Amino acid sequence: MKDSDWRIINALHETQSITKIAAMMYKSQSAITKRLQIMEQELDCRIVERTPLGVVFTKEGEFLYKESVRHIAFENEVLEGLRLIKEQTKENIIIGSAYTYTKYTLYDVLDDFIKSHPNVSIRVVNKQSNLLYHMLMEGKLDVAFIRSDYTDNVYHELVDHTAGYIVSKEPVQLSDLPHMERIAYQTNSKTEQKIADWWQEQFGTMIPEAAEDVGYIEFAFRNVSSGNKYLLCFLPDNFVNEYNLCLQPMLKPDGGHVSRKTWFIYKKEKNRRTIVDELINYVDKNVKIK
Repeated sequence: MKDSDWRIINALHETQSITKIAAMMYKSQSAITKRLQIMEQELDCRIVERTPLGVVFTKEGEFLYKESVRHIAFENEVLEGLRLIKEQTKENIIIGSAYTYTKYTLYDVLDDFIKSHPNVSIRVVNKQSNLLYHMLMEGKLDVAFIRSDYTDNVYHELVDHTAGYIVSKEPVQLSDLPHMERIAYQTNSKTEQKIADWWQEQFGTMIPEAAEDVGYIEFAFRNVSSGNKYLLCFLPDNFVNEYNLCLQPMLKPDGGHVSRKTWFIYKKEKNRRTIVDELINYVDKNVKIK
């Protein structure tokens, strides 16, 4: 008998209806009936009798039903045991990643590593870079990809630069900005300081208070698209401009671009797990900017 035969007998005893178990198993009624007939021929006994009220199990059928309960329980136990073995042998890596790096870059740069390590489970934690740095130092992350220079007391490798932009609905003159509403979003303090320093260089004043602080940067894009507002932020080269906004580079007085660095960081420790070392080596060879 096949494993599916035991499930047919078990389900038929519970439902007393070939029509119902055919629907449950995505088979035709004739297929279920034919399989029952084959089982009866192989076992040389009647399993069920048809009546106007449905099927009735014979004595032999009742015996087979009891055996089906044991068989299915054994099958489930085997599958669960195999699952636990796989889980126990599976490596886990917890990666911290800044939100925009996760959205636009992380899975692309880790794609080959993930494919070559099918038994590795990767969990990604998205938070602001300053929070990710502290989580790494507290041992809550194995490694992290962060924006801005949170690199004290950790090994760090440069993996990306992102340029700064003035984001608006329509093109604006630099002199227009002090007369427009500024939209702020949730980012780390070093990025905020870099933006404030740029403003100081351009206008000789402290950056004005934001008219709105919207949290996630996607909400900022949406708000900017509604009118006479602007956003100062850093965007990757593969940024998807869903709202068709105007992106004008933030330039230094000498004409150079304002940018911030993205770092891959990990703690200075001797007893790292082998799989984490493999990830570090992968980033060093394939992602790090030489």
